[in-house]
Amino acid sequence: MPKNTLPVIIYLFVAITIGIMVTLVTGNLDNMAEEKRLKKSVEMEVRNAVSSFKDSAPVATQDDVIRFLKEFTRTAMKNKLVAVEHGEGRRPNADDYVFLLKITEGKKRVDLYISAAFLDDEVSSVDIPDFIPGVVTTLIVFGLIMFYTEKRRQLAIKQDELVQALKEHEALALLGRMTATLAHELKTPIATISNLVQVLPARLDDTAFTRRFSVIVGDELTRTQQLIDNLLIYGKDITSTSHEMIELQPFILELSRKHGLRLAKCPDVSIEGDKFYLRLLFENLMRNSLQAGANEAVVRMTEQKGSEGAVSEIFFEDNGSGFKQETDLDALLSPFVTMRSKGAGLGLYLAHKIAVAHGGGLSLYRLPAGAGVRIFLQGRKVHSDETMA
Repeated sequence: MPKNTLPVIIYLFVAITIGIMVTLVTGNLDNMAEEKRLKKSVEMEVRNAVSSFKDSAPVATQDDVIRFLKEFTRTAMKNKLVAVEHGEGRRPNADDYVFLLKITEGKKRVDLYISAAFLDDEVSSVDIPDFIPGVVTTLIVFGLIMFYTEKRRQLAIKQDELVQALKEHEALALLGRMTATLAHELKTPIATISNLVQVLPARLDDTAFTRRFSVIVGDELTRTQQLIDNLLIYGKDITSTSHEMIELQPFILELSRKHGLRLAKCPDVSIEGDKFYLRLLFENLMRNSLQAGANEAVVRMTEQKGSEGAVSEIFFEDNGSGFKQETDLDALLSPFVTMRSKGAGLGLYLAHKIAVAHGGGLSLYRLPAGAGVRIFLQGRKVHSDETMA
């Protein structure tokens, strides 16, 4: 069955169902009106017969009228009416007869009951016109459903086109920001190296200058390489990580010494993850700390029990200038957002991306003096022999 056929069949079934319901409702209303009209017609026929009898027999007594009425219903209204004198006889079965009217003559009263079978025969007949409201309703409902479905389909197409256009616009805007960031960040080291290279031929014999030249060029090239590495990681999906155990204390200590940041404290635990990406994560945090004027960092850990199991939290805290009060901390985790005049705004974004790839996440918080980064991981990824503080 074609893909689009099943919905149409369902819509048609719904429309037919509603049409049948409308036919039944309108049919019942018509039957009720017809039954009321029929009862009124029979009632008028009985009253006219009694009135004609009285006119033809002016001296007739009430007993004569009652006898005539009973005989009239027994003969002229056979199988239609049953007359029961009040106080005498037994009321007909309610399933077979329905009360129609009472006729009073003096102190005597006769109750007339109309046959339910007679009413059914006269009322329940179905004609072609009775189906017209249902058919019309079916066609209208089916047409409205198809019209609504088509409009929704067209709206969905337009929404998809708008979403795609928005994505393309965002991609172009992001590409522009990446280009501007890359140009801005590369401009300084290239200009520095260019200036030094121009001066170098005239000062080759200057030992102090050549030594300084080597250091500055090395630093600027390292800075350029870090920027390129970050941009490459930014455009890459980190979908899987290796599963090696990393001793956190020597791992962080090595990185802090490399970057010239004193490590005041670090727990003796092991973390399961990808060493390359975790190194990049902590290097970006340390680089941010140094750029914020920090010279010391503390790493501590806690463990939280949750409904979905234990969660280990690693807190990286420095003594730098910290986050400004007006800064949106969540926004700093977005790419190309930074508080500094110099910087690509990728460090915290990549750190968060790496934490997510390890089944966790990352958030920022303020300290009275400094900044804090909270990294949370699943408890099974952290192993410790000491009590967590």
